[in-house]
Amino acid sequence: MSDRTRRVAAMAPSPRQVGAVLGTLLVIAVVVPFAVFAVPQVIGADHGFVTLSGSMEPDIAPGDVVIVDASASVGVGDVITFSEDSDVPVTHRIVGEQDGQWVTKGDANEDADARPVSPENVLGRVVLTIPLIGHVILWANTPVGYVVLVLVPLVLLLANELLSWARARDGEEKAGGNDDSDPVAAAESEKKSGNRTDGDERSDEDTMTQTRDSESEVRSTAPATATGPAGPASVTLAVADLKLSLLASLALVAYAAWNVYVEVTTVGAPNPISVGALTAGLLGLLFTGWVTAHAWYTTRNARAAAAAADDAGRSDWPMPETDGGVASGASRTTADGGADDDTDPEAER
Repeated sequence: MSDRTRRVAAMAPSPRQVGAVLGTLLVIAVVVPFAVFAVPQVIGADHGFVTLSGSMEPDIAPGDVVIVDASASVGVGDVITFSEDSDVPVTHRIVGEQDGQWVTKGDANEDADARPVSPENVLGRVVLTIPLIGHVILWANTPVGYVVLVLVPLVLLLANELLSWARARDGEEKAGGNDDSDPVAAAESEKKSGNRTDGDERSDEDTMTQTRDSESEVRSTAPATATGPAGPASVTLAVADLKLSLLASLALVAYAAWNVYVEVTTVGAPNPISVGALTAGLLGLLFTGWVTAHAWYTTRNARAAAAAADDAGRSDWPMPETDGGVASGASRTTADGGADDDTDPEAER
C-alpha cells in the first residue's frame, strides 16, 4: 500500500464517526419541528395549534400542527385560523366574502360554516403544516406522556453520565498502575550517582527536554475536566458533559414553565405534575450550573498551575558543563594537523 493510499485511508471517516453524524442529523430532524411549534417566532410566525378534527382533510389531518402568521394578509382561498365563542380556535378555508366578513368552509365539509368570520376574529393565515407531531404533543400533555417523554430521558441521561464517570475512573486507575517509570526522575537520579560522561549528560538533557515538551503538549491537548482529590474516590467530570446536563435541565425548565403557563391561562390552575417538574428542573438547573462554573474555575486554575510548574521546572534544569576554554600552555591543533607550541623561544634560550 502506497503512502498516498494510507493517507487517504487515514483521512476517511470511521463507521463510528459516520454513525455519530447521522445520529446528530436525526436528532436535529426530530427536534426542529417541535421547536418550531413551541416557538413559532423562529420562522416569523406567531401561533402554533394542533388540529383535532378532520374537517380540513386531506390537506390537514387530525394530529397535524398548523403554524399561523398573524401579520400575513388573507384573502379568498387562504386557510385561516379564527376564534369563535368556544376556547378552541377553528382552522378553515376562506371561500368567499359577505358584508365585509369572510365566509369559511372545511375542505371535507359539504356546506360552508353557518356564521361568517369578522376580520377581528382572524388569528392569522396558516403558513406551515407539520404532519403527525400533534399526536405526540397531545400525548405529552397527559401525565403518562409527560413522565415518559421528559422525566425518563433525564434519568437516562443521568445514568449515562454516572456510567461514563465510572469508566473514566477505572481507566485512570489502570493507567496509574501501569505508569511506574519517570524518565526525568531517572535521569536526575543517574546524574547524582556521578557515574556519567559528558555524552550521557547531553543525551539526558535532550531526553528531559523532550519529556518536558511532551508534557506541555499533553497539557495543551487534554480535555478540560474537573477532578476531585486524588485517590480511589476521585471522579473526573468532563466539562462538555456538564454543559450537556445544563442544557437538558434548561430544556426541562422551559418545557415545564410553558406547560404551567398554558394550564394557568386555559383552566386557571396548573397541573401538580407540571409544577413538580418545574421545581425539579429549577433545582437541577441551579445544581448543574454551580458544578459547571466550579469545574471551569478549577480547570482554569489547574492549567495555570501546570504552566507555572512547567516554567519553574525548565529553569531548574542543569546547564551543560563546559571545560571553561583551552588552558594556557596547552597544545592546540592547527589546520595542517600539527600542534602550535606556546613555549616562548626566548625563554628556552
